[in-house]
Amino acid sequence: MSSSHPNMSCALQEEPSEEITPTDDIAIRVSRLSKCYQIYDSPRDRLKQFLVPPLQHFIGQNTKQYFRDFWALKDVSFEIKKGVSVGIVGRNGAGKSTLLQIICGTLTPTSGAVETNGRVAALLELGSGFDPEFTGRENVYMNAAVLGLSKEETDACFGDILLFADIGEFIDRPVKTYSSGMLMRLAFAVAINVQPQILVVDEALAVGDVAFQRKCMRKIEELSQSGVTLLFVSHDTEIVKKVCTEAIYLNCNEVRHQGRAKEVCIEYERDLFGASNNSQNEFAQANGIGIIDNSPEIDPELLVSDEKIYGDVRARILDIQLSNIAKKKLNLLKSGMEFIVSYKVCFSAGVKRPVFGIMFTNKEGICVFGVNTAGRAESLCDYIEGDEVIVSFSLTNNLGPGIYYLTCGVHSDDHTGGLIFLQRRMDTLLFKSLGRDHEMVSGTAQLYPTIKTQLQARREMNG
Repeated sequence: MSSSHPNMSCALQEEPSEEITPTDDIAIRVSRLSKCYQIYDSPRDRLKQFLVPPLQHFIGQNTKQYFRDFWALKDVSFEIKKGVSVGIVGRNGAGKSTLLQIICGTLTPTSGAVETNGRVAALLELGSGFDPEFTGRENVYMNAAVLGLSKEETDACFGDILLFADIGEFIDRPVKTYSSGMLMRLAFAVAINVQPQILVVDEALAVGDVAFQRKCMRKIEELSQSGVTLLFVSHDTEIVKKVCTEAIYLNCNEVRHQGRAKEVCIEYERDLFGASNNSQNEFAQANGIGIIDNSPEIDPELLVSDEKIYGDVRARILDIQLSNIAKKKLNLLKSGMEFIVSYKVCFSAGVKRPVFGIMFTNKEGICVFGVNTAGRAESLCDYIEGDEVIVSFSLTNNLGPGIYYLTCGVHSDDHTGGLIFLQRRMDTLLFKSLGRDHEMVSGTAQLYPTIKTQLQARREMNG
């Protein structure tokens, strides 16, 4: 099965049509694809654009444009072979969803062409293609028919769809009565059970409970291993590296990097968490480390750009540092090394028995470690206005390889069992935990495995 979207001419740009020669081992071919939107500041400008330029052209005047061009995609080209799983990464607004919509045929390009060879099942906008007035059962048959399945073929796979969706009697109720989680369950169940040759997934797994998300990921991995071509968009680079063998990094609506999934994700993370040279200099000067790009303990591109600070005005957290035991500042932690997190608390009012704490979170915001001084001698002191306290946490890096955020806080008891934050600085520092050389581990913990193999028996070879 093959489908293509030829060049579309628009008022903005017109290019000659481009022929694409089918290739047996190519599942998706994108050639010089661009998509431009006309952005109007007001409905009045849209009306002017409809009426004025034709009149100006008729009377021989230069025509005026009442809109701005916004290029969602610019000259994007790539090929995906059959059976290959490809991740697409990039910031919000990079053009990822636009690209998938054009590939699936739900959006027409301004210029360029797309060829798809095989039945395409897509999970784009949640529940897109479902009629809210139809029941779940009716929507299953309607979507299957759109994908080219006969009623007999849909009958044969309907049981698997119902089993995977696990929505019970709701299958015979109108889709408009479904929760977002139920809608996603049914949409995903249809997409994976209609025997697709190409599966397109656009962040659809962000909805639903954790158990179902894991179930979906297992199914995606099974389909990929069975030879289904996978095009997968996610902001989670760890999932992309796990599921996909290749990746494409879209930046500023263009292909920035393309290749092995791990290498592309590293490039994306470097841009995502990086900074300009001026910001690097400011960071280095503020932390007294100078510009030491060659240091194995400092990566000046690991900068936080979205710190959140809140709390009342009785205390401030200052001079947050992450250092080794020699008090040298760093943001790259070797596996198993000892390190120190410290900060200064300046009290602007009296506080009884405050609690000092830290927390490490991963890129998804999930806490992987937290500790505070509650119940310890350090929280049995009272402080008055003007007091300054240095708080230090000595730790050993047992984190798995990856990027983590540091949050620091100081709180007190509100006498009802609740907490009052004097100040909390969320995502105040960014650091990276490094894996041991030549060792492949995953997850958020480093358990330092010892692996042994023992040959118990070997069959004697005759001759």
